[in-house]
Amino acid sequence: MRKLYTTITLCILCAFGAVAATPILGTNEATVDQLYNFVKAQNSSFDREIAEQFIAVSAKYGLRGDIALCQSIVETGWFKYTGGTAVTPDDHNYCGLGVTTLGQKGCQFSTVKDGVTAQIQHLYAYACNKAIPEGETLIDPRFNYVTRGCAPNWEDLGGKWAAASDYGTKILNLYVQMTGSLPTTTPSLKASKTDITLSATCGGTSRGTTVKITGSNLSSKIIYNSSSSVFKVTPASTWDDYTGGNLTISLDTSREAGTYTGYIAVQSGSGSTLQRIEINCTGTLKSNSSTTDPGTTTNPSTPTALPEQFSTDWCYSAVNGTSVSWMNPANEYTRNMVLNNGKLYVVQRDPDNSTGNIQIINANTGVASGTLSKSGLSGDAYIFASVANMGGTIVACNLAYSSTSTLRVYSWSSDSATPSILLETTNHGGRAGDLMSASGTINNGKLYFASNDQSGKIYVYTVTNGVASTTPQIVTLKNASGSAFDMGGTFAVVEIKANEDGTFWATGKAGVPTLYNADGTIASQLSGTAVDNNVNGSSFCMFNYGNFKLAAATSYVTGVQQGYLNLIDVTNGVASAVKLKSFDTLGKSGVSNGTIVTTALAQVEGTKIHLWVLIPKQGVAKYTASSTASGVETLVAENDAQIQVCGKQVIASENVTSISLVAMTGQVAAQCNGSELNADNVANGIYIVVATLNNGTHVTKKVILK
Repeated sequence: MRKLYTTITLCILCAFGAVAATPILGTNEATVDQLYNFVKAQNSSFDREIAEQFIAVSAKYGLRGDIALCQSIVETGWFKYTGGTAVTPDDHNYCGLGVTTLGQKGCQFSTVKDGVTAQIQHLYAYACNKAIPEGETLIDPRFNYVTRGCAPNWEDLGGKWAAASDYGTKILNLYVQMTGSLPTTTPSLKASKTDITLSATCGGTSRGTTVKITGSNLSSKIIYNSSSSVFKVTPASTWDDYTGGNLTISLDTSREAGTYTGYIAVQSGSGSTLQRIEINCTGTLKSNSSTTDPGTTTNPSTPTALPEQFSTDWCYSAVNGTSVSWMNPANEYTRNMVLNNGKLYVVQRDPDNSTGNIQIINANTGVASGTLSKSGLSGDAYIFASVANMGGTIVACNLAYSSTSTLRVYSWSSDSATPSILLETTNHGGRAGDLMSASGTINNGKLYFASNDQSGKIYVYTVTNGVASTTPQIVTLKNASGSAFDMGGTFAVVEIKANEDGTFWATGKAGVPTLYNADGTIASQLSGTAVDNNVNGSSFCMFNYGNFKLAAATSYVTGVQQGYLNLIDVTNGVASAVKLKSFDTLGKSGVSNGTIVTTALAQVEGTKIHLWVLIPKQGVAKYTASSTASGVETLVAENDAQIQVCGKQVIASENVTSISLVAMTGQVAAQCNGSELNADNVANGIYIVVATLNNGTHVTKKVILK
């Protein structure tokens, strides 16, 4: 019966044109459950981790791991290792790597992940000639024996990976049996923009415009060319010849003043497989008598002094009788929160999973607008225990109550979306989820959990393309003497704030906010006096305020059961930090907060600092701190290298994080996050552009909009 089904499937493959190229590189379409259930139906002892690793590892390489598992079925006989092979399950060799004759043992690997990684790397060698992804270690011992890029498609593996000419077709046949459909093979090439306008000064620096190129299912390299040498094209360091990336298009400012037109051609393949995009370009080179004029005119929206005015915008306090219906102040269930796009996402950790939720709150007004969907979700002790922000994507986790409980992390693409599973694992060491932290994005980021066994361990899960590795990196926090240091006490309440240089801040209920090196050793610690020597603060948020460095930090006084928010000046270093203000409007609860999971958030807007705090058993509040002293700082770089104006488009360099357009009266006419500001709705006239750099300093320029 199976032989008949196979024959029918092969006919279907031919009918649908599957004999055409099916690239080895690409994005997984099948799920872990599909892979697992497909093999499980034929082999009851199949290990689910194998399916998990095929999806997780292949995502790092941009390779079809769902089809690679079908290759392993061919090579291992449904992972049963029968038929006289010397390979055994504990070899973790899922593709016959190193086996050239029957009865030969071949390569052996110590873990499931290593075995899967070796197979993915070997396929990667056949599929392309790119270096393995940054941060990956070469495990495949036969990687360098492959003629790189000799088989970009699954169909090409016949006669190369294996002697049988239909080897690739057998693999694809299994994929169709598993999913009921053919893998997507249609090549695609897209650009984020197809029309751009550039402006620069002759002899100056052209800032350029970034265009994102996205390729999928391509079996030929992406190439790009300019129709005119006046338009220069520079790929980002992360550019990939098959999946694309960012291209920066700029002007050659050595040319004469004038207006130029042309296009950038981006293409892959040829003939019937040709994918081509043209990015139309218009560029204006202005003489040195440009209408833009550098300036340092005073800008009332840029702070030049520390904040001296403080206010409470709203306060929901259980103690003061100003609680709201969506809070549960009688216990610790109003748990923690994150800020995203003007909204707070607040965890309600109610013990019955029918009432636990993530409440969406207007961050400025405190008004509730609904909850995130929990369709299809299930928890252990609690369905929701903690929430985090991964580059604009909200993620949340359950509470895994014991070492055998499943830790789950969910993500939402929007406030109205149903949740997706980001991580599902029992590899978390013990109770986990009391507090979760995140860094990076949903496509390239990390999740952080602390151990609950007082060992000082932090479990770090790498997230790639919406899938988290189930095998964490473990970092042990160490105190000044080098011994393991548990900042979380008996509950895993350590919060991690990762920095770009690999260092990270850790805060918990057993120590002041501390900066750690990537290996877990202490680099520096916040002065205890800045938090009144209350080391139970468990949230810490640093930010730039003009030329000052400030921080928001919570601290908790166990004697009176009160947590509160502190605004701290760390300009002269965290060891010399000075407290500027304590906000204690939430009051003294009189009831102990056992885990002391608190939240401190901050956002700077001109001379204002918006601050939010959450203390379980007390409430949630928003404060504002501001300074009346303001002005534009001295220019820190050549203007043309930082700010350009084309019509009513203000374009700054890539190290700019925000732009403000200020009228001569001192009023802010327009603002944006990022390095490009559209001022179409702003009246013509003279303005000051203030660009905030990623190091906290500012660049200014007087411009004329017309």
